[in-house]
Amino acid sequence: MSNRGAIRRHGVDRISGLPDHLLSHILSNLPTKKVVTTSILSKRWRKLWRAMPFLDIDLGDFNDDFATFVSFASSFLENSNERCLDKLKLSFEREDVYLSSSVLSWVQEVVKREIQHLEVIFDSVDSVDMMLKLYLCETLVSLKLQNVWLECFEIVSLPNLKVMHLVENLYGCDDTMKNLISSCPVLEDLTIVKLVAEVTAKVLQVSSPSLNSLKLLVDHGDGSYTDDSDDWKVIIDAPQLTYLSLHDHQSAGFVISKMDSSAKVEINVAFNVEDIENIEDIENIDDSFERSAVHKLLTSLSSVRDMTLSGTTLKIMRHYMKHESMPQFRNMKQLYVKLYICDLEILPGVLECCPNLKSLVKLNKVMEREEISFSSVPKCLQSSLEYVEIKRTKYGNGVEMKLSKYFLENSLVLEKFTLCRRFLSKEQESLVVKGLKAFNKGSSAAQVNVVVL
Repeated sequence: MSNRGAIRRHGVDRISGLPDHLLSHILSNLPTKKVVTTSILSKRWRKLWRAMPFLDIDLGDFNDDFATFVSFASSFLENSNERCLDKLKLSFEREDVYLSSSVLSWVQEVVKREIQHLEVIFDSVDSVDMMLKLYLCETLVSLKLQNVWLECFEIVSLPNLKVMHLVENLYGCDDTMKNLISSCPVLEDLTIVKLVAEVTAKVLQVSSPSLNSLKLLVDHGDGSYTDDSDDWKVIIDAPQLTYLSLHDHQSAGFVISKMDSSAKVEINVAFNVEDIENIEDIENIDDSFERSAVHKLLTSLSSVRDMTLSGTTLKIMRHYMKHESMPQFRNMKQLYVKLYICDLEILPGVLECCPNLKSLVKLNKVMEREEISFSSVPKCLQSSLEYVEIKRTKYGNGVEMKLSKYFLENSLVLEKFTLCRRFLSKEQESLVVKGLKAFNKGSSAAQVNVVVL
């Protein structure tokens, strides 16, 4: 037999030797459309896809043919009505009354069959009330809903729900989302994308004693609705939280319970300042209210270990630091900042509040002014800072070299310094490398690297 034939036979034997449950596990990582194509492989595979404990289909795979889509999904569920269904994922680009009623019946059906993972995604807000029996699904482990209508409820029982993603949904009552979250006793992973709209509740409250990860994005959508009132707030009470991603330019205030000392946070907030890049808008903010809101947020995050701050947030902090000092971040080990060049003057003040910092990554964002002058050396540069990385995604005119000189000369325990930037030519790259090597180093052990972007 030829080598080619032996390889082909060897490959077929390997697949044929796998038991059904392993094949099912492999196929479970594929959309149903691709799983169905395996039916042409052999007689065994012809019916195997129908035995899968999951259904993952997209209306786009049926060329937006509602009738065919509904027929396929209904047929699959009918032919598998004696089995439990582990996962149902439905994705739609458009809304249709016929389709909406079918989705509701499918969800009700899979709840009866002890569904564990449910994901329903509409491209625009649909009128389907997804929650009828879903509120009482005791087997559900993961729930992801996008652009659906969630009605008010009186009773909810989701005792095993660990993952919940709520993306741009509409809610029948202001407290629907809050009550839904607080009714999940083992919830660990929560993602919320909230639309800024006239019908949206202005206070977003998350209360969960078990939550580990929270991603919150407040989305302005097409920007047709604006509200500059101070009524927009975020309240988070999750003492076990170890990861928080907060992207919200709408809310004017944030109340966050004390976070775990090992927590990682990514903060991009603007305290409802309309034009954050306009220096006049920053200077004209109501000082007392704005400083109080900034102070509350910074204090609530003062125990975290790892923090990322956006250029927008740091611009607000720059205004704050003109009047008050920042709280101490004594547990902070790693800091990632995205700074506008014109805001670089606050960097030493920020670092002074992180006396035990070990790693700093800084990304420069360009604005008009490119001059920097530092008159102080923070404690962390003299005693703890071991790694510094500076990124400049656009061609610079020298500001990153001034920063490099500052850190290389003043960091006494530095182990590694990396400059990442673009270059106009090989000659320019060589000049930068030569310039870095010429700087005096506070730490003789520091390795200096240049990475071309």
